[in-house]
Amino acid sequence: MELETRRLLLRPLSEDDAPAMSRALNNFNVSHNLARVKFPYKLEDAQAFITSQRGFDPRSVVCAITFRCAPDELIGVIACEVDDTGAFEFGYWLRECCWGMRLMSEAAVALVAHAFTQPEITALHSAYHLDNPNSGRILRKLGFEETHQEMNFSATQGKQVAVTKLLLTHARWLEVQK
Repeated sequence: MELETRRLLLRPLSEDDAPAMSRALNNFNVSHNLARVKFPYKLEDAQAFITSQRGFDPRSVVCAITFRCAPDELIGVIACEVDDTGAFEFGYWLRECCWGMRLMSEAAVALVAHAFTQPEITALHSAYHLDNPNSGRILRKLGFEETHQEMNFSATQGKQVAVTKLLLTHARWLEVQK
């Protein structure tokens, strides 16, 4: 599955993405806001993730984010993954050099719109670290609403960190689209 936006191409991950993924996630500024990413992040970690995501629930969508003009150069990842409870979890990251360009908002709009074309997806769950308000702004613009705050383990930071949990229902998403 591929999705195109004005500037971006969201496409399946490939083995060729591993070097760019490892370079991007080996930046503490990027990885410290991700729950499951360890630091330092090595090439082997990226290769293992790319291989493992093929075994995810088939309803999950994990996409490399690239520029349309450079479709082979990964700049981030965005996903709607089915978690252990059967809920759909929405998450993303972007290379630091691409921050501030509104690229993640563009990618997020496209993937959420795609997700809600799937009849089995009635809601998306997400979370962001409290010290990452930019991620919270992206989610709120999409229509996500805060459900609660809690402490979650950050593999990068090696400790519990405060996160805000959010939910976007299909009905709420339709409301925001008007």
